[in-house]
Parts: sequence; C-alpha cells; structure tokens
Amino acid sequence: MMPEADMVEDVVLAPRQPVAMELRAGHVLRVTDTEGQQVGDLIAFALRDMAEKLWVSNTIRLNKTVYLTTGHVLYSELSRPMLTIIQDTCGRHDLLAGSCNAEIDAVRYGVDGHRGCVENFLSVLRRYGLERKDIPMSFNLFMNCPIGSDGRWEIAGPTSNAGDHIDLRAEMDLLVALSNCPQDLNPCNAATLTPLRCTVYRPEGR
Repeated sequence: MMPEADMVEDVVLAPRQPVAMELRAGHVLRVTDTEGQQVGDLIAFALRDMAEKLWVSNTIRLNKTVYLTTGHVLYSELSRPMLTIIQDTCGRHDLLAGSCNAEIDAVRYGVDGHRGCVENFLSVLRRYGLERKDIPMSFNLFMNCPIGSDGRWEIAGPTSNAGDHIDLRAEMDLLVALSNCPQDLNPCNAATLTPLRCTVYRPEGR
C-alpha cells in the first residue's frame, strides 16, 4: 500500500527482465522483492544530459559507508544528488559488486555467452543512444556482500524477505534502468530467480 500517493507506473519484472523508465524530480521509485532474495541492479542518468550518471565512488565517499539505507543519497559523477532512499525495509544492499556480464562470468565460471545485467541494460538503453561504455557501476538492491574484518569480500544470499522494498526519491529528472538480475552461477539470488515489482508514485502534493 502507498498511502497518500498517486501511482504513475507499475511494472512487474519477470526473472532476467530489465526495464528503463523516466523518473521526474520528486517522484519515487519503489522496488519490491516480491518473493524474497532477488537482486535488482540499478543505474541512473541525468535526463537532461546523460553524460552525467550514477557514480559509486562519490556515493561511498559522500555517505561514508558502503551499506546504503534510509536517509542515504546516491550521487552522480558531478557529486550532485540523484536519488535519496526514503524508506528501506531490507537494510542490506551492495555498492561494490558492479553488474554481472558475459565476460566476467566466462572468467569466473568458465561459461560462454552467459547473459548478465550489463547485457540487460544495453537491451533497454540503446534506444536512448547509450552504449556499453556509458554503463556505470550499479547500486545492487537486496544484494548481500559481507566484508570481513580482514577486508575479505564475498557474495552471500540476500537477507530480503518477500515484500521487502526500497523507496528512492528522484532529486532530478532521471533515466533509471533496473535489471532483475539473471545471475544463477553464485549465491547472489539464493539459487532461484524470482520477480521484482517496480512502482513509480507521486507523493501527495507533487
């Protein structure tokens, strides 16, 4: 339920499916993990100038954490606020893994042509004139990547439960792309690919 809100768009992403949507400043994107333990890779571009895009290193430095949750801000490469997390019922997401793609899976797992989130992004962003070189590192919703005291990093199963969601408010007009992660060769999605729901809504007064 979204009290005092006006729904603008509502899309259920099947396993492995991507979507691109234009998000107006002040509107909120809610991503819901409908069945639990499913990751969604998110990237964003300034709609007026798509050369300005989500920048993970600025986001980490300006928030002083690699674990974003309610109140944290996603920044562009120009250090301008792009999205603010206004609600988060999961509390564990990832900024370090980037997006899976066919090339890294060939190195990691010895498989060829394994479609990943980068390939998904390209399939929905080409119509905007964006190419592979334009794809930034992603904010990986519901992805659980613990960091040990010795600096060791690993991919673990998500902690999200069915119905967990994250709400991101646009701080500028954006092009946002989300890939329902197709990774089935590591614990990223707990061995089962399930749907994600993407809902854009207009808060009261907008």
